[in-house]
Amino acid sequence: MAAPMFWDGAPNALAYLAFLAFPVVIVVLFTRMKPHVAGAYSLLGGVLFLPEVLEFDLPVIPPLNKATITAVCVLVAMAWKAPQRLGAARAFRGFDLFFVLALFGNVMTAMTNSDVIVTGPVVRPALTLYDAFAGSVKDTLGIWLPYFLARSLCRTPEELGELVRITLRMGVAYTFFCLFEARFSPQLHRWVYGYHAADFSMTMRGGGYRPTAFMLHGLAVANFVLSGTMLSITQWKLGKAKGWLVAYMAGVLAICRSSGAIIYAVMFLPLMARVKKPRFILPVVLGVLVLTFPILRGTGTFPTEWLVEKAETYLSEERALSLWFRFDNEDTLLERARERLWFGWGGYDRNRVFDPVTGEDLVITDGDWMIQLGVGGAVGFIGRYSLLVLPIFVLFRKRKKISDRKQLLLYSGWAMIAGLNAVELLPNGLFSWLPYFYSGVLAGAVGAIGTARAVIPLRPRGPAARAQERASLAPPMPKPGRGGRVVAA
Repeated sequence: MAAPMFWDGAPNALAYLAFLAFPVVIVVLFTRMKPHVAGAYSLLGGVLFLPEVLEFDLPVIPPLNKATITAVCVLVAMAWKAPQRLGAARAFRGFDLFFVLALFGNVMTAMTNSDVIVTGPVVRPALTLYDAFAGSVKDTLGIWLPYFLARSLCRTPEELGELVRITLRMGVAYTFFCLFEARFSPQLHRWVYGYHAADFSMTMRGGGYRPTAFMLHGLAVANFVLSGTMLSITQWKLGKAKGWLVAYMAGVLAICRSSGAIIYAVMFLPLMARVKKPRFILPVVLGVLVLTFPILRGTGTFPTEWLVEKAETYLSEERALSLWFRFDNEDTLLERARERLWFGWGGYDRNRVFDPVTGEDLVITDGDWMIQLGVGGAVGFIGRYSLLVLPIFVLFRKRKKISDRKQLLLYSGWAMIAGLNAVELLPNGLFSWLPYFYSGVLAGAVGAIGTARAVIPLRPRGPAARAQERASLAPPMPKPGRGGRVVAA
């Protein structure tokens, strides 16, 4: 396995210390907060602030990085402080059955790729069942575990409201790093951990800088800020945030210089702000687009030429050329994927196209959907992407059981985040497991609809409201009976 690439430097002592200290931070959080609150802060904090690229390559299992280490540490903490939550989430049942399908696909991928691929001087080995095992462990730690933990964190509408507030707080905190790097260039990762996580030239866009903070790519930061902006609208509609917060988050999103995130914001943020009673139809449309995208691209139904023309008209010739180049490479990779449609080509770059004489790589892959389709085939794609969008479909089916307007706003806001983060995997890669975290939270919250857990009201806020709540829960005062004796009411 290739060693990780560190740009402009190497990990310093603080980079390694961060990994060693983070479990201690998680223990402190779990001893001072409710388990679901501590779990949310821990999961988001690990992805947002631990060093990128740095890995620990242990025997037998795939390398451990900040995403997998965070998820494993939170799992241990949840088993310590809230094992009943993990049991109630019912691992590998319900929504998780689609991940079981993906694991089955890993085995079949290994069994159907027992041939060696030779392209010029490069030989790509045949797959074995060990490759299926290693891939399954990697997927379990990197995809399923965050999804499962997110489901266990959110078991009621009240907890969904708390997770909305926590994620928004983390989003607001991250904007300060974005503002700093937009002005002084993306240097925080190098200053703190000793190296850039990726090629610095990728941060320059439109005469300025695209903030990366402590994440792998500026696109990942922009998507997180976009999610925070959407949550600020949800809180504003609930009366728990001011309008200036929405404007501030939208302004920071603009300086993130991600054309995709800005287009999503222009298209969907006004709709979220204006719609008074959510219908959930828009997240469903996004989910359908995600699941059917390989078919739309494979049959030529998706309007690639029209999108290139519009990009040239409204954006720039450079952006239009970049979009055309992306679609052209996808067409080449789709032809390759069709050769082993159901279970794909597996790892070792066997899914890519190389010059048969020189062995030179002839394509560039951007979208995660294309990677999953080429590596795991249709079975692998369906297994992984159904985890992301199926909670949206179930929410739409159960929508009439939600009578409280506040809960409708919470569910619809989070469903939009889950849908847009899934759609973002069509043009771009999977930079972290945040899309699976969002969908996992929604899956847990959807499970409470129509059950006794769903009638738990949102907790009142403010000193007066909390005092009133305590008074309503206090036992009734005894009243005097005949002869001055006290009797129970």
